[in-house]
Amino acid sequence: MTVGLIVIGIVGALVLLGASLMFFTLMAARHVEKLAPPIGKFVEVDGARLHYVDRGAGPVIVMVHGLAGNLRNFYELIERLSVDHRVVAVDRPGCGYSSMRSGEHPGLRAQATLIAQFIRKMDLGQPTVVGHSMGGALSLALAIDHPDCVRALALIAPLSNVERTPPKGLKILRIKSPFVQWMVAWMFSAPIGKLIHRASRKAVFAPEPVVESFDTSGGGLLGLRPWAFCAACKDMVAIARELAAIPPCYPTLMVPVDVIFGTQDAVLNHETHGEQLVTALPQGNLHLIDGGGHMIVVTEPDEIADLIRQSTGQTTRHRSTSAI
Repeated sequence: MTVGLIVIGIVGALVLLGASLMFFTLMAARHVEKLAPPIGKFVEVDGARLHYVDRGAGPVIVMVHGLAGNLRNFYELIERLSVDHRVVAVDRPGCGYSSMRSGEHPGLRAQATLIAQFIRKMDLGQPTVVGHSMGGALSLALAIDHPDCVRALALIAPLSNVERTPPKGLKILRIKSPFVQWMVAWMFSAPIGKLIHRASRKAVFAPEPVVESFDTSGGGLLGLRPWAFCAACKDMVAIARELAAIPPCYPTLMVPVDVIFGTQDAVLNHETHGEQLVTALPQGNLHLIDGGGHMIVVTEPDEIADLIRQSTGQTTRHRSTSAI
């Protein structure tokens, strides 16, 4: 009887601890959302509720963010490019404030199809699609599978070939089991999430210093929410499963592709993901930013904006320093 009571006590204590951690995690997530709330509108697209911003007028640019990111990652570029372009940035499903209303979390090519449906529903014609990091892989898949939705690509530090080992700072996301993803997200993201976030942030900005406004204006803190962590894990698993099928299609891409890389990118090597990609493309151009890291979307916004303008045929420089 005594042993039974001890077991019951231990189980009860564990349940209470788990419930406390989940409550703490939820409260932390709500606090993060107060610091970086939704800044756009929502649209229903084939079982997904997508959050997006739509700024400016002129040639259309659609922006697709990377792994564990959100549309706020482009806050510096949106302000610069919306001066003379219509800029539409969208949260991928499970990221930022977009969610799936029905069905499982979509894989890489399924997300590309969702973006294509979003472009058609928003009547955006054939925009220049800007993709950062994993968003670059998705943009390539979009151009391959839905060429009617892409006029040109401007890819910033894109993932374009298979990576056997997860990049530094992102290894924690390679969790295949949905149950383990859930456990880590809800039981550990609140007590140790900030420590992991600081280390990951430093790794993805390296060798450049972290831009402090990135956490709020750039939406960096939104990745601390448990559902965002689970979505990032699912994206990592999907990349490992699906990416190998995309590079053989590069020679078939008939749209202009500008690839922009920092020479000191510590997450994705510019030779593997930049030079090899451009070599395989019929209309590829590589632009290297000396000393730039993976987050050149934030650290080198003027130069990146100018290069994107070249992709759209607009080359006049406009500067803006205001945040979203």
